[in-house]
Amino acid sequence: MTAHRDPDRLIHAFLKEGETELADQVYDAVRDRIETTRQRAVIGPWRTPDMNRYLKIGLAAAAVVVIAVVAFNLLPGSPAPGGEPSATPEPTVAEPSPSAESGLPVGSSHVLLHPGVETPVGITVTVPAPGWAGDVGVGFLEKGENGADPPDGAGVIVFEGPLYVYGDPCQWSTTTPDTASTTVDEVVAALAAQASRDASAPVDVTVDGYSGKSITLHVPDDAVFGECDGGYFGSWAGGGDPVSAGPSRYHQGPGQIDQVWVLDVDGTLVTIDAAWYEGTPAEDRAELDAILDSFTFELP
Repeated sequence: MTAHRDPDRLIHAFLKEGETELADQVYDAVRDRIETTRQRAVIGPWRTPDMNRYLKIGLAAAAVVVIAVVAFNLLPGSPAPGGEPSATPEPTVAEPSPSAESGLPVGSSHVLLHPGVETPVGITVTVPAPGWAGDVGVGFLEKGENGADPPDGAGVIVFEGPLYVYGDPCQWSTTTPDTASTTVDEVVAALAAQASRDASAPVDVTVDGYSGKSITLHVPDDAVFGECDGGYFGSWAGGGDPVSAGPSRYHQGPGQIDQVWVLDVDGTLVTIDAAWYEGTPAEDRAELDAILDSFTFELP
């Protein structure tokens, strides 16, 4: 019989029949473990709305699991790995995630995207300075106390494949084109024609030997995101259903400036968006330029 070692039954009993208040050591350990869990989730405003919603659900579920596991581990007489009862352990605080606290190692190669089915081109950049953060393979880096948010954030995000470029970034649900833009010229022309973006003239660029065009766009200083569809000021949507899915690239605040590079990488459309604000420090802007200069592409 192993019922006395069944964690589910012990946790259930603790939560149903045990103390109504957590002991101080349990509370402290739970709090520390939850804080560490949140720090490891380097997910900012660069994701789609659905991803943000799922993140909230995931964090809530993670908090419940952490509470249950820590409480079980700290129950007096809980079995040690060898099966014998052990003394109440001291809470152990995990080290914070390097990418969340101090940034990625300076000079390291950071994988923005792994080559695969949905992302046919792998993308790697060099981290130019302290403070840049982003998980491997998620397609973005950001820097600043609030990431890419106003008033002084900075970040770079990448997309692969055709884009549905909205006619009006604020009224995107009713200005979504019927067909996606599939070439460099189509994407750049659609971005240049967007309402309220005050687009620059496109210029030719070459990145890691692949040619394309760059265009600079602005989010109006007086934009009111709450008056936009779904509360989002969005530039474009990716594949699938572009209306129901909402913007793949939506912006973080009025006054955001986007330098968009659109490239043809061996037949794959690659779009790079480097974003900042008037209040972004000059050194962070220079670091963004260094990141753009360091882009390398890997074909499968």
